[in-house]
Amino acid sequence: MSTVEKKELYDLKISGSGTSGGGKFNSVRISGSGTIQGDIECRDLKISGSGKINGDITSEEFKCSGSSKVEGNIQAKEITVSGSTKIEGSVTAAEMSVSGSSRISENLTCKEFSSSGSTKIEGKVHGGELRSHGALKVEKECEVETFISRGGVTINGLLSADKVNIKLSHESFIKEIGGEIIEVKNEHSSTLIKQVVNFFMQRDDYLRSDLIEGDEIYLEHTRAKLVRGKNIVIGENCEIDTVEYSGTIDIKDGSKVGNTIKY
Repeated sequence: MSTVEKKELYDLKISGSGTSGGGKFNSVRISGSGTIQGDIECRDLKISGSGKINGDITSEEFKCSGSSKVEGNIQAKEITVSGSTKIEGSVTAAEMSVSGSSRISENLTCKEFSSSGSTKIEGKVHGGELRSHGALKVEKECEVETFISRGGVTINGLLSADKVNIKLSHESFIKEIGGEIIEVKNEHSSTLIKQVVNFFMQRDDYLRSDLIEGDEIYLEHTRAKLVRGKNIVIGENCEIDTVEYSGTIDIKDGSKVGNTIKY
């Protein structure tokens, strides 16, 4: 689109209920219920209400409030989604912000990604900083520079990051974690009501993992098969089968460690 002058491009507007073909446009607006059949390339695309794109999207800005479904890939500088969105392909963006519910069927590549509510990514994640407040599920690997989670997280592959900071308020699972600085803490802010609910449901908020490996590791409410690192602190409410360390180890009272090995 950069080779085409802006004045040569027309705006596309769908109000109420309507359908349009794909193509190159300046601004695209869908209000009410609208469908675009085919790939679309534009400066910005904004959907309010219900929108469906049966093709790929290439845009500087993609913004959706309400409900949207994309039967293809999205490539954009900035993506903002509120409400509910389903993307049946991959997403590549400089910045992406999601509030509400989102699902990406393939891979996500994003420099800065933030999500509040519920996000599911069925492929791999690559990027710079990932922040999740709520529920996050990644079916495959997640490789970022900084990983910050508040709430519940499920990653069925390897989480690799320079810095991992997790505060638990729901049961979580990460198959493997690798990083330089890894910190897992229990979220204490919702204490009384949450403790009562967990007691009657016979549930506790903890992180389960097969392997946690890093330089500096601090863990709370964690159940892991193997923890390996330089300096390790096993905080409250942990159950670790084996800890391997090369520097220092500190195991708090009340936590259980099967074996400790210094190498």
